[in-house]
Amino acid sequence: MKRVVVFLLAAFVALGLAACGGQGSGKVDKLVVGFVPSQEAENLQAKAKPLADLLSQKLGVPVEVFVGTDYNGVIEAMGAKKVDVGFLNPVGYVVAKDKGYADVILIAERKGQKTYRSQFVVLKDSPIQKLEDLKGKKIAWVDPNSTSGYIYPAAMLKEKGIDPEKDVQGTFAGGHDKAIMALLRGDVDAAVSFDDARSIVAKSDPSVMEKTRILAYSPDIPNDTISVRSSLPQEWKDKIKQAFLDIAKDEQGKKVIKEIYSHDGYAEGKDSDFDVVRSTMKLMDIKLK
Repeated sequence: MKRVVVFLLAAFVALGLAACGGQGSGKVDKLVVGFVPSQEAENLQAKAKPLADLLSQKLGVPVEVFVGTDYNGVIEAMGAKKVDVGFLNPVGYVVAKDKGYADVILIAERKGQKTYRSQFVVLKDSPIQKLEDLKGKKIAWVDPNSTSGYIYPAAMLKEKGIDPEKDVQGTFAGGHDKAIMALLRGDVDAAVSFDDARSIVAKSDPSVMEKTRILAYSPDIPNDTISVRSSLPQEWKDKIKQAFLDIAKDEQGKKVIKEIYSHDGYAEGKDSDFDVVRSTMKLMDIKLK
């Protein structure tokens, strides 16, 4: 059965976000930066506030933080012109671009790399030794539209002849840290996350590394993006891009972006960098509705 990615806008109506200033006029009075909830939303909100302050200083306009209720949230907020800048994961960017909502301006760097991996994690004493052993088991995914928390690892199972929808008992934890914690509680037999999301959990459970082991890694995935809504004036796209590059070179700025999503810096990004993600989405029969 083909998975259908459904996008919900109701959350933003409920939140009553004010429209960003000056759409299409070249004038911008305020910017809203959107973050996907790859970790606890409350913690992410607090971590993102210093970045908003730095951006406001660089750009000369108020900058607000928005944390989506799920991965689709930021995408649809950009489409509705409620969010101007989105920290979109690779699949989220592809979806937003193909819907005409967003353009990539930068790709995150971690340890000098523009790519990362997904991982399958099991308990250290688990009898599971290879991906094929996951058939019939309980797996904690992250989100249906998480690149490393569902799309890539699910594609890996599919390549092994395991249907990620029918042959395993999957549940969506709502965050990379939450998936690992579900494994530690014994709720599931395996968890998926980005490499290595266990470091987040280690802050509350320092023994997580000793309790778990990596079962398998995915192929390389393009890092998450900084994307801007397509209808934003080009002048502002350029200003925002330069502001992020400047922040990433500043010592204070480095600490701020590291704390949010473990970014070390930013590199030029282009749409074709994500063709490999589109290929994986095609393998997973993901369609847009």
